[in-house]
Amino acid sequence: MVQKGDEPGGSRESLGLKIGKYAAIGLEFPSTVVGGLFLGYMLDNYFASFPWFMAFCTIFALVGAFVRLVQCLKRFSGERK
Repeated sequence: MVQKGDEPGGSRESLGLKIGKYAAIGLEFPSTVVGGLFLGYMLDNYFASFPWFMAFCTIFALVGAFVRLVQCLKRFSGERK
């Protein structure tokens, strides 16, 4: 008997859990970039070097967020197989 939520691979995952996973990815990406922006802003205020630290920290945070996004998507696509 096939129940609602059964998948061909046999894994059952509720809709809330799926939404939670993708919401975590959706929130992790911008929060990483905003964190880099904030860190750069604070360093610029401390060293009086506006806008250099803010620019570098934001770029590094953006690269890190993309790397983390690719890692998460690879992991989630591997769960389906």
